[in-house]
Amino acid sequence: MLFTSPVFLFIFFPLFLICYFLFDRKNIIILSFSIFFYFYGEGWIVTLLLLSVFVAWLHGALLEKLGRKKWLFVSTLLFQLSILGYFKYSDFFVSDVMGLHGVTWTWPEHLLPIGISFFIFQGLSYSFDIHRGQHKPAKSIIDVATYVSMFPQLIAGPIVRYGKVAKQLQGRKVRVKNVNLGIYIFCIGLAQKMLIANKLAITADGLFSLETELLTTATAWAAALSYTGQIYFDFAGYSNMAIGMGFIMGFRFPKNFNHPYVAKSITDFWRRWHISMTSWFRDYVYFPLGGNRKGSFITYRNLFLVFLVSGLWHGAAWTFVIWGMYHGAFLVIERLGLLKILKRTWSPAAWLYTFIVAVFGWVLFRAESITQALDIAKIMIVPTSGDNSYFFLHSGQDVWLGMALAIVFSSDIVERKGLLALSNLGLRTKNRATALRMSIAFVLFAICFVEIMSSTYNPFIYFRF
Repeated sequence: MLFTSPVFLFIFFPLFLICYFLFDRKNIIILSFSIFFYFYGEGWIVTLLLLSVFVAWLHGALLEKLGRKKWLFVSTLLFQLSILGYFKYSDFFVSDVMGLHGVTWTWPEHLLPIGISFFIFQGLSYSFDIHRGQHKPAKSIIDVATYVSMFPQLIAGPIVRYGKVAKQLQGRKVRVKNVNLGIYIFCIGLAQKMLIANKLAITADGLFSLETELLTTATAWAAALSYTGQIYFDFAGYSNMAIGMGFIMGFRFPKNFNHPYVAKSITDFWRRWHISMTSWFRDYVYFPLGGNRKGSFITYRNLFLVFLVSGLWHGAAWTFVIWGMYHGAFLVIERLGLLKILKRTWSPAAWLYTFIVAVFGWVLFRAESITQALDIAKIMIVPTSGDNSYFFLHSGQDVWLGMALAIVFSSDIVERKGLLALSNLGLRTKNRATALRMSIAFVLFAICFVEIMSSTYNPFIYFRF
């Protein structure tokens, strides 16, 4: 059940809000709707989600009785990772990794459960935080289940750290101003997804599906740039919808994107892109490995390993592994001295370097194979002429509009000087600012409603991550 589907927008979510505001046991309401939300999409695979919740809760319950035992934490960690490993990586390991060594093994294929990477990481965040003594174990399994399975961030994040919402799970106030802000953020995210990401997806999917022999330098760049915009607005849009729903329910979910395409180094790019994931790996992988406290070589090793793991987290394929290594290598190179040079470099040149590195990275991320990625990258670098009509075959007025909107809203100028700033600029009362925000939200929702009802093309990149 996508957030952009009519079933969610006009049946599930309105019914949830009615129950949420009518009844007092709000965590039970959230949990009940979250379980149904997951069951609607995955059927009885929901038992896997509930098993992950139970193991996380059991860790906390035993910790209260036995104290912080290392074996207890390690066994919980291994169990959660084994679920993720079996469902997400076993096929890859058997068919690809073992295949490299000439080993053939018949293995039953299985679908990747929706959102497994996100709910496993949420459960691990709970276990990490209580094991470290940063927070006490939740008093009720209902609280743990609500935290892990909360439907707004269940299938696409942001990855909400337990420490960020522990107190909010115990008690939170639903304020009118936060509900208004939540509606506004939700509609911004809905517009990012429907009016930009979906439009760019038409060109990206169409051109990436072509044989590379049919691509020219122009169409290869069109494919890469279309996907660069699509993945950002697809993922950022979903994150903003989740954050908006969180505000409506009284939660404060962390900001997940901060205009990554204005970054002037890859280091800065990863401070802005998928912030909740980056901070998760930093606190739970990078720092336990030693961070930057054990000398330069260990720091470089840790950076590279973290992004290798990050690549695997995104998907079980060699393209994701190489993509993670690619970004890890650039981060190490910047740590070795390039970052200092970039800080003294003309700002547009530093931005261009960062953007080009990111674009070539997305070619790896999107390609069906390493061979396809290398072929497209070669065509982008080495000028190749030919038939460019395939671009026009996979584009239209809507695509051009999507590209224009992507360019404008990828920058931070809109927040600083544009529509978002108008919500407070020159308005003396909060009521007027709220009225303007609600007007913008209404217009965006109306446009998106027309788009939803008139189109059947509604892809979602992170649906099975």
